[in-house]
Amino acid sequence: MPIGSSRPEVHGHRGCRGLLPENTVAAFLKATDLGCDFLELDVVVNADGEVLVSHEPWMEHRICLDKNGDTIPAAQERSLNIYRMTGAEVQQCDCGSLQHPDFPSQESRSAHKPLLAGSG
Repeated sequence: MPIGSSRPEVHGHRGCRGLLPENTVAAFLKATDLGCDFLELDVVVNADGEVLVSHEPWMEHRICLDKNGDTIPAAQERSLNIYRMTGAEVQQCDCGSLQHPDFPSQESRSAHKPLLAGSG
């Protein structure tokens, strides 16, 4: 519980991924709008040395589309390794338009993995 509070702490896991694409600026803003006390996120370094917000160090086939807007076969997702991709290559992938299979209430919208510094 927050210090001096009788209510439990509320954590926004990967932002507010039950409602918006995970690890996106929109998801983090929604989590804070809903009153989350803490935001949880993971980071990955790309080939340009930039720090990106991403749970997996690759483009996860269930939630990301490749640079052509095509689905990514599960067997090929790890070949899209963010550590080996430039920032421009990462930004070509859409990780929000697909309906997340684990979150049927999640709004689908075009989204890209943002830079931790905030300009992505």
